[in-house]
Amino acid sequence: MDTTLQRLRYFVAVADELNFTRAAERLHVSQPSLSAQVRALEQDVGVDLLRRTTRRVELTEAGLSLLEDTRRLLEGLEEARARALRVADTAAGKIRVAYTASVGYQALPLILDELEALSPEFTVTANRAWSTRVLDQIRSGEVDLGLVREFRPTRGISGEILRREPLAVFASERHALASRPEVGIRDIEGRTLVLVPHALAPGFRDLVVSLCRGAGFEPQAVAPAAPENREPLLAHLSRHADHLFVGPESMASVSWKGVVTIPIDDPDATMELSMIWSTGASAPGIRAALDAAREVSAREGWLEPR
Repeated sequence: MDTTLQRLRYFVAVADELNFTRAAERLHVSQPSLSAQVRALEQDVGVDLLRRTTRRVELTEAGLSLLEDTRRLLEGLEEARARALRVADTAAGKIRVAYTASVGYQALPLILDELEALSPEFTVTANRAWSTRVLDQIRSGEVDLGLVREFRPTRGISGEILRREPLAVFASERHALASRPEVGIRDIEGRTLVLVPHALAPGFRDLVVSLCRGAGFEPQAVAPAAPENREPLLAHLSRHADHLFVGPESMASVSWKGVVTIPIDDPDATMELSMIWSTGASAPGIRAALDAAREVSAREGWLEPR
């Protein structure tokens, strides 16, 4: 079939309105011109798409079928246009980053400062989200880069580990473990552990559960009351003297009255931080941000043995 996008768009307008006059008004064209374009489309296709009477317009079975396919085609074209604009933005010096909450405490500011120093021509926008949402944003093209914890190989997404960060226990100062200078994983056994939902941060949750199982027990877990925001988590810990949370040590940079940080004395109790991007993406901003992240990682010793 040899036709034009204009004819397809005109056809969709008529199909939506089932009235040539209203469709012409919607498209800001004359009714004779609209009718001529739809007739031309029917000639292109080789079948009648509409049944016309003096009182009404109806879609034929062929018209219904073409309407569904045309909607998908036009939606796909709009998505392609949006992707092209996003790529143009990145190439023009804009970098969009999504990051998980704990990354914002320390790693993100250091990386952004380094990027500004090395490549001041780029501007960065950053938004916080759970890891599954960050991956979705990478896939859809909403963001160029992600900073996530415990990234695992995923089709269509590439990643590089920047940091292996020690884990710590966060708990109320009234918790039975609060006075200890450090704890082991076995010290968590039998205590109530706040765990993020698997649907929001599968790598994070699986890591903590795996550490507990490796120590020979199943964690006694509850979910945070407001999983979309880490501040309520710290408030939760301050209120519940019997609950604790396992997270990266850098979370301690955000203080909360009544909450203490206890290092975990276990060489396996570390959490990976990775930068991720769409496989095959090569925009200058992505390369610049990755270079900055590598520089920070090397300077701070993020990948050195604990």
